[in-house]
Amino acid sequence: MRQTAIATLTAWGVLLTGCGAAAPQTEQSQPVPSSERLSSKHPSSEQSAIPAPRLALHTNTARPAQAMLDIPVIAQNPELKNGCEVTSLAMLLQHAGHSVDKMTLARQVKKEPEPIVQQNGDIKKWGDPAEGFVGDMTGKKKGFAVYNKPLEELLRHYMGERTVNLTGESYETLLDSVAAGYPVVIWATGDFTPPTEWEYWDSDGKQIVVPFDEHAVLLVGYDETYAYVNDPLTVKKQRRVAHQALKNSWEALGKQAVTYR
Repeated sequence: MRQTAIATLTAWGVLLTGCGAAAPQTEQSQPVPSSERLSSKHPSSEQSAIPAPRLALHTNTARPAQAMLDIPVIAQNPELKNGCEVTSLAMLLQHAGHSVDKMTLARQVKKEPEPIVQQNGDIKKWGDPAEGFVGDMTGKKKGFAVYNKPLEELLRHYMGERTVNLTGESYETLLDSVAAGYPVVIWATGDFTPPTEWEYWDSDGKQIVVPFDEHAVLLVGYDETYAYVNDPLTVKKQRRVAHQALKNSWEALGKQAVTYR
């Protein structure tokens, strides 16, 4: 898959839970039982607490130096422990004027029906997140994630030809979208550092390679030093992330992004 051009690594013998395990806990986030999530091996500190290197952004455009969209944040928990993608999409669609909630989107998004098959604790077979949501979104059973194409299809159901898939475009294109008034659902990691641990399995003869701590957020703003995201897991509105950290994390997840015009 274009979003998983990663070298094959040995399975780590634990189960994935996608975005439900990605971000550090805060007083605003709902705790996820350890039996249902993977403990991230990344540092749990906020990106705002580390030095923020400035990203060399294009200067030959009309994009303003900063922009911020005032969009209410929606929590994925407690109903959707693995539902960061549809929750981020709910924020985007509500901003676009659609009164649709995360639970409706969770029912509507395409599902990957292939059941999980394990051997000695390792995942051997499971679904393809490029085809639909893999596993259980609620966290009652094992679940993982869904990637850009199924989410684009769901967005198109509401926005029609206004739907835009920015997957594979430049980071500056994401900022251009926000500057124009359109937030962007992006795939990254929960702590916005490049993933260091990977799981792989077979799906209908295709090898799926994924990071343990995949996450999706809504990009809502930027300035010279930081990007700002609505994070459905920590329930932080306009959570600031150093540009280079977000860019690196987003690229590691295949530069996936969807929005509208």
